[in-house]
Amino acid sequence: MTPTRPSVTAADLPPGPEHRQLRALANKVGLDLDGHGNRVAGMAQALGHAHQGLGSTALLTLGAQLHDIGKLHIPIEVLDAPRRLTPAEWAIMRLHTVLGVEVLCRTLEEVPQDIADCVLLHHEHWDGSGYPIGLSGASIPLLAQLVAIADFIDALASPRAYKAAVAPDLIRSLVIRARGVKFDPILTDLALRIWPQLLRARAQAGLPHAVTMEHTILKP
Repeated sequence: MTPTRPSVTAADLPPGPEHRQLRALANKVGLDLDGHGNRVAGMAQALGHAHQGLGSTALLTLGAQLHDIGKLHIPIEVLDAPRRLTPAEWAIMRLHTVLGVEVLCRTLEEVPQDIADCVLLHHEHWDGSGYPIGLSGASIPLLAQLVAIADFIDALASPRAYKAAVAPDLIRSLVIRARGVKFDPILTDLALRIWPQLLRARAQAGLPHAVTMEHTILKP
């Protein structure tokens, strides 16, 4: 379930004109879905900079901007349903990871493997309960793990048709609860350690008032 076209690595992605299409697509998709991709990219980049041993965050930023590109091909009645999804609708929603990689392979001449990983694997869980493959632990690529944490935070902090925005202190508690379940314990601890920085990075990504300071209760 990886791209069928030859992939390139971070070292193969210089800031040259041959990758202008990739960067343009990422900038466009980052603004879609109410700017979700850009906010995730801001937080993922902050996590990447804080993570020892991670070099350039250029591909991480692009992968985060593009991670939900497949949702643009999910029926609007499923994507914006003002209620809990039915099992059939949830199965459709879960296809956005695979659809996203397919869109990239149709649109781009080269798909960087790190970016494909972010798109395909950002819903894999540390305990193996995620999708679409069911990877677990360190078999989940690092960049996909960083995007997953940022995606989780922004999805909770953003208002949706089916829920209000969740307050930062409650989101923090939910991140702690996901430690060792959804997320690598070490990366979770890193996110908690730079929590104020993550919220600032999210705000600076374009929607400074998107994080509510009021308490809310998640709908079942």
